[in-house]
Amino acid sequence: MLWIIAHTEIFFPLLFGGLILVVEIGFRMRRASPNIDEERQSLVESARDELSVLLGLLLGFSLPMALPHYEHRNELLVEETNVIATVEQRAQMLPEPLRGKIILSLREYVDARIDFDKAEVDEQAMLHSVEHAEKVQNEMVEETAAAVQQNPNSLTSLFIQALGGMRDLIEQRLAAELKRIPSVIWTVHLSISVLTAFVVGYSMRRRLLLAMIALPLAVAIVLALVSELDNPRTGFVREGQQSMLRLHQDLQGTPSQ
Repeated sequence: MLWIIAHTEIFFPLLFGGLILVVEIGFRMRRASPNIDEERQSLVESARDELSVLLGLLLGFSLPMALPHYEHRNELLVEETNVIATVEQRAQMLPEPLRGKIILSLREYVDARIDFDKAEVDEQAMLHSVEHAEKVQNEMVEETAAAVQQNPNSLTSLFIQALGGMRDLIEQRLAAELKRIPSVIWTVHLSISVLTAFVVGYSMRRRLLLAMIALPLAVAIVLALVSELDNPRTGFVREGQQSMLRLHQDLQGTPSQ
């Protein structure tokens, strides 16, 4: 179910069409029970209104759940880009041949982080890119540590300090990418949506196209937007990768020798 929810090009029409079908089923069941007096009709409409309010509250709380996750992932991307840029700036002050080795390693590291962003929902590809980035980062630490042992100075100390922040951001970004709205919450949203759509159809005395479309369309739009924010790798709302791509271009233009 989560795979379908993550792909809004499938989730939106499926949810919209499914809810319209549920409304139609409710309406046909109402037509099959014509002997409903005004008191029972009043109870059905009361249940419809209460369910609509409950559904509105659930949809209202769903956006604040997804939006902070989306913003946090973008903030971590920008923060990681800034940390890598700081490492590159401090690497320029290192003596040769260490400076050339670090610049080449940084290019490989940024390539691995871009692969991480391009992995979409393939968790194995994400983990592979993380392992690659950690390997490159460890190589830079080992090369710098060897240089410090041979010729300790304040420049290498500043560089190691900047280099240490990269590993933390690798783990933070991986944790942020794997953090999603739990499936039980999606189940509750969809269950209340289906129940509300059925009662809406059952409360209709005659078929009204607007009444049959309005609720399914509103629910499908809101839940599709929540899915977009919660799964920015698969939908139309994507994480901004411009900062990392600009850094990649800058590093490609930086001489390594």
